[in-house]
Amino acid sequence: KIVSMAMPYLGTRYRSGGASPSGFDCSGFTMYLYAQLGYSLPHSATAQYRNCGYAVAKADLQPGDLVFFSDGSYPASHVGIYVGDDQFIHASSSYYNGHCVVITSLSETYYNNHYLTARRH
Repeated sequence: KIVSMAMPYLGTRYRSGGASPSGFDCSGFTMYLYAQLGYSLPHSATAQYRNCGYAVAKADLQPGDLVFFSDGSYPASHVGIYVGDDQFIHASSSYYNGHCVVITSLSETYYNNHYLTARRH
């Protein structure tokens, strides 16, 4: 359900600190969507990684799972929502990805190299 709820936001602009349809950062996007289902997530990828749901192996990913990445600056520096078929939807701050909500492959070099874990509610 969360995946279908996320799709209309494709192309929504990235905004640092954003947690609404006027602009999202990565954890603001996941926080906003999960709130629609009654889950209270913190506005921080690291806090979501540390405090939300339970760990799921990459091989067992299901649509709706939170996927986390780390570039070394924080325990978790980025979060998105797995949509299936090795892809996830996320608010990307990268100009390469359009500086907006996009769908990206987990196999893309950067995300494959920085993959941390996944968590499920």
